[in-house]
Amino acid sequence: MKPLSVGKSLILLRLDEFKCVEKNPAMLSYRITKYNPALRNSDGSYLDDSEWTSISDIGKEKYNKPTFQEYEYVENAYVKTVQLILNKNDIRSLEIDSLEQYNTGQDFINYKKSGELNYMSVEFESDIKLLKDSTEIDSTCIEKYVRLILREVIWMKLISEDFELSFGYDYYMYIKCPDLTPEMIIAIEQLGLFVEPGIEPTTFEFILEE
Repeated sequence: MKPLSVGKSLILLRLDEFKCVEKNPAMLSYRITKYNPALRNSDGSYLDDSEWTSISDIGKEKYNKPTFQEYEYVENAYVKTVQLILNKNDIRSLEIDSLEQYNTGQDFINYKKSGELNYMSVEFESDIKLLKDSTEIDSTCIEKYVRLILREVIWMKLISEDFELSFGYDYYMYIKCPDLTPEMIIAIEQLGLFVEPGIEPTTFEFILEE
């Protein structure tokens, strides 16, 4: 996800973490991503500039020309991680919160032409247009919406009393849930992802300079 160009100087400020009121105080925060923490500096910045961060990076020389298949392999790992945690906690549905959806039907036609909806069965009128906050998403449909968020088609949080899923810039995923067992962490890591406890999503604010 990239900031919009507005014709003026743009400053990106890092703000405090999401200040969500947790319905369950026993929930813990995890950052779960494809990024190896060993490749971060002391400030937490990731040092490998050649690693792709978006579906739009497919085929780009700067990111070693990742293929769609390489992208999808990682996307599948994120989806499987969400499903693993939901199944472990017997969560059958999630509610939409903080929905951001600005696309039109024509946008979706363009997404299909550009390949951003490859191997997805999704229609604008039935799957996107009717979405709103507090809509309940059944567990059988959650995979579709996780993929749409990862592909930067829509953005929203998915929440329940014992679970909260959100995504940041550059393919960062954040989950709040009851404590992940060592066995679950190992299962996630076997998918090729890294689990970092105690890290919450960071918000950003864009400030224009005159």
